[in-house]
Amino acid sequence: MKKKLYTITSLFVILTLLSGCFVTDMLDNARGQLFETVKFEDDSGYTQLAKANVANSAYYEAIKSTEYGYDCLDNETQKDCYKSICDAVYKISEEKNEYGLYAVGKVNVVDKSFTEKELEKCIKAFSMDHPEVFWLANRYTYGAAGNQFVVQMYSFVGADECRKRITKLTDAVNSIMTNIPSGLNEYHLEKYIHNTVLDGCTYAAGVKDAEDGWEEFTVYGTLINGSAVCEGYSHTMEMLLNKVGIECYYVNGYGENNPHMWNVVKINDNWYHLDATWDDNENAYYHYFNIDDKTVKHDHEISPLYEDTDTTEDGIFNLWLPECNSDSANYFVVESTYIDDFNECRDTMVSDLIEAAENHDTEFTIRFDTAIDFNEALRVMFNGEPYYMFDYISQANEQLDEGYKINDENVSIIILEQFASVVVKLEYV
Repeated sequence: MKKKLYTITSLFVILTLLSGCFVTDMLDNARGQLFETVKFEDDSGYTQLAKANVANSAYYEAIKSTEYGYDCLDNETQKDCYKSICDAVYKISEEKNEYGLYAVGKVNVVDKSFTEKELEKCIKAFSMDHPEVFWLANRYTYGAAGNQFVVQMYSFVGADECRKRITKLTDAVNSIMTNIPSGLNEYHLEKYIHNTVLDGCTYAAGVKDAEDGWEEFTVYGTLINGSAVCEGYSHTMEMLLNKVGIECYYVNGYGENNPHMWNVVKINDNWYHLDATWDDNENAYYHYFNIDDKTVKHDHEISPLYEDTDTTEDGIFNLWLPECNSDSANYFVVESTYIDDFNECRDTMVSDLIEAAENHDTEFTIRFDTAIDFNEALRVMFNGEPYYMFDYISQANEQLDEGYKINDENVSIIILEQFASVVVKLEYV
């Protein structure tokens, strides 16, 4: 075959992604104040709010139980605390306190020996199970009253404003549920939700704590304001995926030495890590889509389980973690064109390139067999004879109409060595 020489603009780098979040989940990061600040007056005058009436998808059934956190609680006292939190958060005062917050209903635990560490576990469990409760602030007070351990939590907004926001969020979720197409398998349903969230939201890079913007830590900020940090992305993915029947909850840990949050998701009976925050990047749309434990640990540190921690001073722990040891639903496994022999795969490569071009896809992903030396594969594909990729493009262009032909004079790639994959950025002429 005639030798073909082209100039290639290469991006031979492992991506540098967002640095992650600067604080933990605002609710998880709450620290109790001195018990003397608790006011034990009756909260019967607070406004009782109705829970959101979010519609289910017409095609997909929501999972019946999302109580991952509740199931991790140790005893009936902790479970009673959890249930009390579930009721209390829907009773909100209309009066601001000195910190500009609004008290919610009291949480009463009939056990004076109940500890703050146990309370942190109950709050964590509630947060895991109820991402739709977006209004809770990162402050609480607690103390003893008679034979009871009493907890006072707070809302960022008053009852009337909270009701309006619940309605707005409910409408947004209902709209998403209504527009989900039928006939998607679990992988493509997850991908649809993932893309819906990322297409509608931008990472709030300047937000470091509640003073910068508390909404960015919540599903409200993600779906209504279109701006979020990792907590917002993670809570939103959990809420929406559970609504369409896919088990999902969040994981606490660190990314690039900063506190960070992402999800684990169950697809076809296997658990995977899903980091929507780090996927929301111009050059990294699916790089953290369903990866295993080994892969996620390249640049994530998973926080320990609650029972393995002596202290929860930084509020960063997990209640339960599944084993993620499969790659069968990983984006690059499912979506890539697979190469185990450069010549024998020629017809498949050309056919897949034609399909991508006819869809005007901007990315084309290739995954190499592990028996192939990855660096040598890159060389013979893009930077040295016989320049296989340009041969594949040339053959595809022969069958494509004008306007759909792939520009073979400006080919750039993103290397993902940990996946033995490369993303080819496509332009058209």
